[in-house]
Amino acid sequence: MDVELRQLRVFLTVASELHFSRAAARLHVSQPALSQQIRTLERALGTPLFDRSSRSTDLTPAGRVLLEAAPRVLFEADRAATRVAQAAEGASGLLVVGSVGTALASIAPRILRAVRARFPDLQLQVSQHDTAAQMTALAEERLDVGLVRAAAPTAAVAVTELVAEPLLVVLPGDHPLAERATVDAAALADEAFVLWPRPLGTEFFDIITGYCRDHGFSPRIVAEGADIETQLSLVAAGIGVSLQPSYYANLRPPGVVFRPLSGTVPTVALQVAWRRRHRSPAVRHFVEAALVCADAG
Repeated sequence: MDVELRQLRVFLTVASELHFSRAAARLHVSQPALSQQIRTLERALGTPLFDRSSRSTDLTPAGRVLLEAAPRVLFEADRAATRVAQAAEGASGLLVVGSVGTALASIAPRILRAVRARFPDLQLQVSQHDTAAQMTALAEERLDVGLVRAAAPTAAVAVTELVAEPLLVVLPGDHPLAERATVDAAALADEAFVLWPRPLGTEFFDIITGYCRDHGFSPRIVAEGADIETQLSLVAAGIGVSLQPSYYANLRPPGVVFRPLSGTVPTVALQVAWRRRHRSPAVRHFVEAALVCADAG
């Protein structure tokens, strides 16, 4: 059976009019051409669809069945065409997004809201991963796009800066330095430090340790935490102090204070990252939304 969608639309017009001349006029074709299209459809289906006489045109039982089924077929065909077009434009389908906790605590919600508002049919699957894991997952095509922190571009993955915030010192609430409005880095030389493990974000770790070395000391790391909540809890427990981007200041659990550092302080960039090859329209939309949100502050 070889039935074309165009033939079904012609059939529905004739079925609604039950008059070949009027149907031909609606379709802006000649009556002989219309009759030929119906005969072609009937041959394809192997059965007459209309009872024709000099006085009237009626549907056959087979024609009545087709009259019920054809609108559904055309609807599904149109819907499929629309969904294919949306997918090609990046307006539908699934976008797998990774994000560091820093971004989830700051810019990520605005980006996701902007993407959802513009493309409501695009499914977003969001999960939290450290920067190193995201860069690997992007290269291996397990993520489509990522929000990373202080990452260097690679041959496989491009990164673009969104926002950058200065480092702050994180102190236990009862620490003597917590009474100061600002803290000089040199005052931290004898402190124990709680930091991120270097493998989770090499560039970020090196920013912190480089800043300390610039002020005459190497941080004495006594504890590490794989997430910010763990690190802040360790600081609150008095295990040590930490240096963190100011994005995290809004978390501020009990027993922890954030204080600005005096002098020139390095900034930590949040970036959007994507695979250089096979950049889909949906990824392009996400990156554009991320840049707009960053510019809007």
